Amino acid sequence: MEKTKIAFFSEKAYTLFNPDYQFSFGGAEVDQYNLAIYLAKKPNIEVTFYVGDVGQAIEPEIVDGVRVQKIPMFGWQNKNLYKKVAHARHLFKTLWGSDADVVLTEAASDIVGWSAIFIKILKKKHLIHRLASDRDTEYHKKLTSKRRRTYYLYRLGLKKADLIISQTLQQQRQLKTNMGFDSQVVTNGFFIDRDAEVGDKRHILWVGRCTALKQPELFVEMARRIPHKSFIMIMPPPTPVESEEFLQFAAALVEKASALPNLTYIEHVPFNKIQQYYNQAQLLVNTSKYEGFPNTFVQACLGGTPIASLKVDPDGFITRNNLGFVGTNDFNQLVQFVENISSQIISHLGANALKYAKKYHDIRLMGSAYEEAINKLIKPDRADKMNMMKQVSV
Repeated sequence: MEKTKIAFFSEKAYTLFNPDYQFSFGGAEVDQYNLAIYLAKKPNIEVTFYVGDVGQAIEPEIVDGVRVQKIPMFGWQNKNLYKKVAHARHLFKTLWGSDADVVLTEAASDIVGWSAIFIKILKKKHLIHRLASDRDTEYHKKLTSKRRRTYYLYRLGLKKADLIISQTLQQQRQLKTNMGFDSQVVTNGFFIDRDAEVGDKRHILWVGRCTALKQPELFVEMARRIPHKSFIMIMPPPTPVESEEFLQFAAALVEKASALPNLTYIEHVPFNKIQQYYNQAQLLVNTSKYEGFPNTFVQACLGGTPIASLKVDPDGFITRNNLGFVGTNDFNQLVQFVENISSQIISHLGANALKYAKKYHDIRLMGSAYEEAINKLIKPDRADKMNMMKQVSV
């Protein structure tokens, strides 16, 4: 049986495969990681996951059936001219040398365009791209990308992709309206332990990257205003790509958070250990300006934990399924809900959340959608290959 070869490209995903390396990652990396492991379990699929260079060995590793391979200098920041040229050479060599039948990318970045050029255009193979954030639908504005090169490469990638996948109906509509591209909606997928028990509810939880759009300062202020409740904030430090002003703001925020007696600040928790914090949370609080469909929402639901969101409610899933509270960007209203919620309501909303996660976010739903799409792309290629072999034999 001829195997279909799949390749993923992600600068920040290595820490998911090897928790000994503690680096920041986001929902896009979690999506790709879960999907890669799911696909690698299929006997007719072979998966290679190209990751960023965080100092690990150059030799490939096999993790849960996935071949994990670093690209030298991939993901490095503040490269000088020599390093930029060397990085480009390594990246292009990897793309050209890849034997992938299908490349899977996620989030708006240069790699989407480079994959389109090498894999789709030059090698006549296939590209499937998945949106990670609502912001990914706004690349009709050059300022969205912050870099002109990313703007053009990302748009080229979407134009050449065989299939674009959105996380929500809202993303699907926005992508069509803003950029003119069609997409298919596929929900985020997780491996679900259906026999797992929900833990004792102990704290109010916030999990996210330290970026301005997440507005972490609001959670710290919430903890200050509700001194009789226990709060946990899991937030890796900001990356050097943030402005100097924001780096100073983040340092001051961490200092302020650490000084609150009812707030525990945790810089890093390995992905394979973080679910316990969701399981034990009374509420997951989200203070973001915008999101895609946050994996933190799914993980909260898996822990039977309601969600209290300042404004983000993808496709209205929180309100529609009675999973928590969604404000109208009114912080005082959010604080009031968190302060006054009872244990009985937490239990009721949490049961709804767990039921929702099991129904809509099993990795098998996401994985089977990708399998079907991949098979549709590969089937004509295999047929053409068979016809060519028959002609040669004649």
